[in-house]
Amino acid sequence: MSWPEAQSYCRSKYTDLATIDGMGHVNYLINIVDAGYTGSVWIGLKRGTQKRWGWSNGENTTSEYYNWGPSQPNGNEDCVASYSGNTSYLIKTAKTWRDAQSYCRQYYTDLPTIHNSEENANISTLPSPGWSVWIGLFLDFWEWSDKWVNFFRHWATGQPTQSLGSGDCVGMTRSNAGRWAQYSCDLRSPFICHGSEPLVPVYYFINQSMTWLDALKYCRMRFTEMAAVVTMNDVRRLVNSVDPGYSGSAWIGLHAPGVKRWVWSIGDNSAISQNGMWSPGEPNGDGECVRSFNGSWYDESCSSVLPFVCFNDSTGFIVTETAMTWRDAQSYCRQHHTDLASISSPEQQNLIPNELSLWIGLFLDSWAWANQWNHYFRYWAADQPSMISGSGNCVGMSTNDSGKWAKYICDMRQPFICYGDDKLIKKQIVRVKLSCNGKCTLNDPALQTTILNEISKKLKSTGLKSDKLIWRKEEGGEVFHQERKPRPSSNNVCNRR
Repeated sequence: MSWPEAQSYCRSKYTDLATIDGMGHVNYLINIVDAGYTGSVWIGLKRGTQKRWGWSNGENTTSEYYNWGPSQPNGNEDCVASYSGNTSYLIKTAKTWRDAQSYCRQYYTDLPTIHNSEENANISTLPSPGWSVWIGLFLDFWEWSDKWVNFFRHWATGQPTQSLGSGDCVGMTRSNAGRWAQYSCDLRSPFICHGSEPLVPVYYFINQSMTWLDALKYCRMRFTEMAAVVTMNDVRRLVNSVDPGYSGSAWIGLHAPGVKRWVWSIGDNSAISQNGMWSPGEPNGDGECVRSFNGSWYDESCSSVLPFVCFNDSTGFIVTETAMTWRDAQSYCRQHHTDLASISSPEQQNLIPNELSLWIGLFLDSWAWANQWNHYFRYWAADQPSMISGSGNCVGMSTNDSGKWAKYICDMRQPFICYGDDKLIKKQIVRVKLSCNGKCTLNDPALQTTILNEISKKLKSTGLKSDKLIWRKEEGGEVFHQERKPRPSSNNVCNRR
């Protein structure tokens, strides 16, 4: 598959494309590739939207300690030397940074990582005065598909290249000690996923009318919880769980506890700190959606019409100059890319044009899942959630509007959807007695299937799971046998049974 197709496949079947955090992991991946395959396989590394300083051994500790020289870094180079880590060894043979990294990994552990001033002082005593020595800090603009911040890299010689068009996605080659190279993301290649096959929550539509709170209690008693939804795939599965004959709304587990917070449209819980990149005096209550202008954020009415910034998993930020409301911009980005842009650092903010007011994915949210999941995916219908006072604090999914959501008064009675395992599932054998007029053909397989379907409908209407009904067959393969009427007793005395 292409890299984006492989990423989608891994996310749907497992967790994500493979991530690698050390040489032990490299060797493990080499061994799981088919021995007869000598080409490249996709892993989860791709070109990111910002450059970051990271340590060669993979650690993400650069925010904890720096010891830059005056006016450093000055942007001229991508690797770091120390003038003047843990046990450190001075190797006096001069090498490039990449060759030094390979040497240290082969004979020791890695180039040194410096966590504090004491470790820096220890390393500074090793070289003779005036010497420069390589340390493990380097400038990197590659990132893992699952957003894991780890800087271990295992590039092949001459990789990654700086030439234009050399590729934004990374493959591993089994025949070259598992080393990595960059390729065009459109290249079709095998790939490696990580994670176990996910246990996708099973949704159960309960066709009984209850208030939101009663439905919540029912779901917790019979299943795991009232339905929670975190992706568009969940939305589609939720719609498919509803009985074909039902066309109204059904409760899901979203409600309004009254706590408002700024969160990202993409739905993850990695929202930037409340300070964020607000302009002085912002947010000032102008609205519940956020625009970016001149490097700062401003709250704005969501109904304002502005151009916007989408995020695409494969290509990064994409500016769309067609003006839309925030909600329409969100729908556009979800349809054509991944979602409205999320911004987690000043470096990412600098990638957005300053001269335009642009919608980003930040919005003010006051809703929460009953199961306490910190996930902010929302799929509101047009003009929802309603701002009208008294319009309700509980959420239902419409079966008539592609599964979109609206809020309702919590005391309203309607069907609902639970998820999880049915706690009352157990094997039961029930004896069924049937009567028929004329010739009985109850051992006809087609008729038996019809009877099972009718029993299943009856059970489902009462909220009972009934998707594993089977007939118990006797040795001869028959399900039913004709009841024999007892012969009259000659002494007219009733027999006790």
